[in-house]
Formats: sequence, structure tokens, C-alpha cells
Amino acid sequence: MTLTAELPGVKESDIDVSLIGDQLTIKGEKRAQHDEKQEVEGQTIHRTERSYGAFQRTLTVPYRIDPGQVSAQFEDGLLTITLPKPTDAVAQKEGTKIEVKKGRRDASPGP
Repeated sequence: MTLTAELPGVKESDIDVSLIGDQLTIKGEKRAQHDEKQEVEGQTIHRTERSYGAFQRTLTVPYRIDPGQVSAQFEDGLLTITLPKPTDAVAQKEGTKIEVKKGRRDASPGP
């Protein structure tokens, strides 16, 4: 399974990807600063704009994955996470059937 996330303006060092159980979490923070300097009628005007914000998304993976097999790459604002499908993925999704047995009814009242 491959997951991609567009993260424009985010630096690689500001991204955290973790897998705990069947929960894949992507965290990050975007920080930007824009400086502008203008000469207007003999005066210098400095303008600085700063913006920032944190984000976090958690997704449930449909099967158990070995965290050592997960890889993530970040290039040009695009995060690509590769989650290799385990060989027993179908069995994990189907689960285990539990046999239901006929029970005995006891004539005596409960405690």
C-alpha cells in the first residue's frame, strides 16, 4: 500500500511519521517568513509576514505491518509512505471464525 500526502511549504525536518499498532500518524509544522523592503518617498519601509501551523493526521491501517518494513520519502512537498502488505493480510482481514456450541440450560437459579 502506498500513501501520499501533499505538504507544500513544509520542510523534511518538520515531518514526523509513526506507526503504533495499526495507527499510522503523520505530524508536521509549517513555518514561513516573508521579508520585504521598499523605498517610498525617501523612507525605507520594512515589512515582515510570518505564518505557522501544526497538523496531525492518524489513519487506521487495515492490517498489521512490521514497522521495520515501512519507508517514507519526501521530495518537492510530496510525502510518500510505503507500507508493504504482509503475506497473511487476507487472513488478518477475515479474522478467525469462532465455533458456537450448543449450551446447556441449568434448571437451578444463578447466584
